Amino acid sequence: MSQISVPSHFDYRMEVHVQNADIRSATVVGGIFVSHVTYASLIPMVDKVFDGFLEHFSWSKSNIAGANIIVPKLEVDYRSEAREGERLDWQVAVTNLGRKSCDLIFFVTKIPEREEVATVKISLVFYDYKARKTLEIPKEFRERFSE
Repeated sequence: MSQISVPSHFDYRMEVHVQNADIRSATVVGGIFVSHVTYASLIPMVDKVFDGFLEHFSWSKSNIAGANIIVPKLEVDYRSEAREGERLDWQVAVTNLGRKSCDLIFFVTKIPEREEVATVKISLVFYDYKARKTLEIPKEFRERFSE
């Protein structure tokens, strides 16, 4: 099992309140009832925070510093359950800047206790859909997040 490295510096922060629609409930083996955020609801949360990150820098998924992206990979390391009514602190860092790709690390903790909920990594590949080929990371993006 992989373990996602948590960076020491983050580029963006967003608070997300866990809503009833974000949780999944079930009775599991042994008759125990569980109700918490699962992979099915975590992915839309990642998408929401990613949108917030992009908007913070005046970008969108269809125009990141003049380029499009593909997200070919998503990894999640779960650490604890998040339940309805809890507040989650999402911190986002841009890491592993390559020639045509980079990673975004999302570090999720509960507010106020700072208990780690999950670490998420998505890989971004910059892409030209018209030419159907990968692109170099735009200069504006690279300069903003150079390590």
